[in-house]
Amino acid sequence: LPDANPVSGNVLSNDTDVDNGDTHSVSAVNGSAGNVGNDLVGTYGTLHLNSDGSYSYTLDNGLASVQQLAEGATVTDVFSYTNADNHGGSSSANLTITITGTNDAPVAVADAAAVKEDTNTLADPNPVSGNVLSNDTDVDNGDTHSVSAVNGSAGNVGNDLVG
Repeated sequence: LPDANPVSGNVLSNDTDVDNGDTHSVSAVNGSAGNVGNDLVGTYGTLHLNSDGSYSYTLDNGLASVQQLAEGATVTDVFSYTNADNHGGSSSANLTITITGTNDAPVAVADAAAVKEDTNTLADPNPVSGNVLSNDTDVDNGDTHSVSAVNGSAGNVGNDLVG
């Protein structure tokens, strides 16, 4: 995935209370009051959720599980929080962060082959063959690969080149 900027919001902005005039705060994250206002590492990134409901989430783009997401594939990081009012009432809800995969470029690895001179005859040809894609890699799960250019030209794919 491309470098991720933190996403932010406020978990209390859509929470309601039938008692008019109550004030609200986040009193616990993932069941612990000690997590409020501190960084909490999730499955794919880190959440910082403050008592006023404001949060920021930073994706850990260095994780293999993040980089392996195929384009359009999604996973979620889910955190629970408790909304408490100033009269002792509380309820819990989840903050769900959805991570969507993007297409990461494959990594082409240089290939080499060798033949001996003066050993290629019509009666005893000395061809070299192989698969230039066999040692290339791509962190995206499920991607298929093909050769799209040879010596910088798409027109060379599938043709014999002299060189």
